[in-house]
Amino acid sequence: MTANPAIHDERETAMTERHEKHKETLSNGCKIEVRAEILGDGSLKMFIGVYRPDGSVIEEDEHPSPHLLDLEGAMDWAIDIAKGIGNKQHTL
Repeated sequence: MTANPAIHDERETAMTERHEKHKETLSNGCKIEVRAEILGDGSLKMFIGVYRPDGSVIEEDEHPSPHLLDLEGAMDWAIDIAKGIGNKQHTL
């Protein structure tokens, strides 16, 4: 039985793509969302979102720049930034 090369290529691509997502509701009701993905060229694409309890946007940043950090370090960096912004809000 011959393996299907398309399936092999799809699995290989899935294994090399890395991404993480973090969602959290802070004690004041604000919500944060952080996403990071390593693109095919090795660069890091990130998103930081901070929202009021009603879902309205406090801040969305599609191009944060965590210089010289790996995926996990960039996620920690971005989560800290998002929490800092969200925790400064006086809401519940």
